[in-house]
Amino acid sequence: MNRKYDVLLAGYYGFGNLGDELLADACVRLLESNGVPRERIAVLSADTEGTEKSLGVSAFDRWKLSEIHKALKVSNTMLLGGGGLFQDQTSLRSCMYYWSLVQLARLCSVKTWAVGQSLGPLNTPLGSYFAKKSFSRFLYRNVRNRSSLGMLNNWGFFGTQSPDLVMSLKVKRDFERGDRLLLNLRTGYDKVSRLAVSSAIKTADERNLRISAVAFSDDDLKEFEKYAFKGTLKLDQITVVKNLSQFEDILNRSCCAIGMRLHFIILAFIAGLPVRGAPYDPKVVSFCKEWDIPVVGSAGAEFSLLPETGILEETADKVAGSFKEGLIALLGETYGDNQDK
Repeated sequence: MNRKYDVLLAGYYGFGNLGDELLADACVRLLESNGVPRERIAVLSADTEGTEKSLGVSAFDRWKLSEIHKALKVSNTMLLGGGGLFQDQTSLRSCMYYWSLVQLARLCSVKTWAVGQSLGPLNTPLGSYFAKKSFSRFLYRNVRNRSSLGMLNNWGFFGTQSPDLVMSLKVKRDFERGDRLLLNLRTGYDKVSRLAVSSAIKTADERNLRISAVAFSDDDLKEFEKYAFKGTLKLDQITVVKNLSQFEDILNRSCCAIGMRLHFIILAFIAGLPVRGAPYDPKVVSFCKEWDIPVVGSAGAEFSLLPETGILEETADKVAGSFKEGLIALLGETYGDNQDK
């Protein structure tokens, strides 16, 4: 089928959440390295202008049915690229939205696939229905943790597991170490947030460190302001990080990190910082367990050990391998190599 775009990316893109923007960035880089040029990639986004500027690809408004239909009609495949898109922890809206996309893709004769997904929490029968029906349509299914793979198997679906897509990105490790503890919080989980703050304050007092706040979205900034206003938390600085380059900038003069958000933990870990997690949901628990990253409120080592560069390179290769496998399954053997179309 000769359509304008080989891949239409769908995810939680364009909302100003760094983790999800990094997932989109990783997908585009992996597609490009496998022979899909950026002019053959499109993205469904809540901020079409910002997405086009940051990624150099075409973007369509994810909220307008006419735009979604327009994008699907000119795309060969739709990729749900990374994230925990099928979960009903807060509401059914996410499950329903992506299920609807999959149904529309089928009506437009667009092949669908998923890479780097995590399933759950799914607490309602309807949430499970939307997730199961969607994954039944995917021609390639790849998840980022064991619990999600187990769910696929329980549904009778074949799938593969590989690390989070952000593990394929390169993060600088040669920054100047100093006396700053990087703290990352996420709004909406007060109990875990308090544990993270207490852990950071205790560590800073014991080691005579300054605490620097690292927010991955504007909403998360409010969480820091809440503690700062109460006088609970004294901060050296507060930074809302919008891209990978800005994250690398705040690494300078840091020595360790405590964080709630999965992709903060991943980036700090890849950068070579000793990390302590503050898990608020299963995907963060799973990552910390897999990489032996201590978590707040538990006994044992205070921070993670530094990962070997070779291990990180092998992990990035695993991500790239699964992505290549999925692309070939959807678009054929002509893809999967560095080539010009």
